[in-house]
Amino acid sequence: MENKLIIFIHGYFGFGNVGDEAVLSVAFNEFRRMFGDDVEFVVLSSNPGRTVRIHGVRAIRERLTSPVFWRFFLRSHVLVFAGGGKYGYATWRRMALLALLAELLGKAVIFWAVGVYPYDWRGSPVISREPMPFKGLTGLLVRFVISRASYVSVRDGYSYAVLRMTGVGRRIIIEDDLAFRLKPPDPGECASLAVKYGIAGGRVLGINLRTLDYETNRRVVDYVVRLVREFMGRGFDRVVFVPFGFGSFEGRFFDDDLIIANMLRKYILNLVVINEELNPKTILCLFNYFDYLIVMRHHAIIFALLANKPMTALVYDTKSLELLRASDKRKNIKMVLIRELV
Repeated sequence: MENKLIIFIHGYFGFGNVGDEAVLSVAFNEFRRMFGDDVEFVVLSSNPGRTVRIHGVRAIRERLTSPVFWRFFLRSHVLVFAGGGKYGYATWRRMALLALLAELLGKAVIFWAVGVYPYDWRGSPVISREPMPFKGLTGLLVRFVISRASYVSVRDGYSYAVLRMTGVGRRIIIEDDLAFRLKPPDPGECASLAVKYGIAGGRVLGINLRTLDYETNRRVVDYVVRLVREFMGRGFDRVVFVPFGFGSFEGRFFDDDLIIANMLRKYILNLVVINEELNPKTILCLFNYFDYLIVMRHHAIIFALLANKPMTALVYDTKSLELLRASDKRKNIKMVLIRELV
């Protein structure tokens, strides 16, 4: 590692979240495009083994009491906060303190296409239509470290407004979520995957839902069951559920899409659930074989846009509302706010 640029990457990695792993994959590709073989990555991951299996790079836990953490952090040259939604004061204090330490040690700090949401999120629908600043000590820390960072970009206008209202006066770029740069495998590989999962030929309805609180799950399942029956009546002959969250730790129900998939399967007896953890490019492959999509997760919406498929997007969060408002393909999108479901 001594002669290489060492990039320390921070994000929501190792939780079994397809969207965040897509962001990480893109980050690797972009840095390799710029620096070739002269770059080495160290990923902060909740599950290093999972990260190594998916991406084949070094991964460690974010534990400030760990000598392993300090060994790699001190030797790194760049700290990158890569993509994803960053929620609440506690998350941003922790990020800001790590960024401050990196800046004091002379490292470059990059905030790259991040989502900035000051409110806490714990698995229930939250749509904040009016941006709000960070206040107090957290606001001071965020303002200080972002003002000193080497590069700052956010993925939506809401996040831009939050930083401006917090007092950040430096240049901030608004750019697309990094997952928009994901490239699928070659067509031949995609075709074999379509055969493997039984989605080659016919009319296929693809579904991705996110597990939220019980009442929200109930309303979402009721709505989707009615919608699926409409599509079946219009000639769709297969319904396939594609998880974007494969679970992480006990109690984090919102990381496990299979919970709501199993609820849905009670009412749609022929529902095919892909219950193995696939990498982001493989899932993007599968999206190209769906004729219509019912999607809920933020990155499932992005994958549908990448595959240029018509969709019904169930919106539970500010980030997805911002994404859809900015899309130039809205004529192919039916947007439904979850809180308005009855």
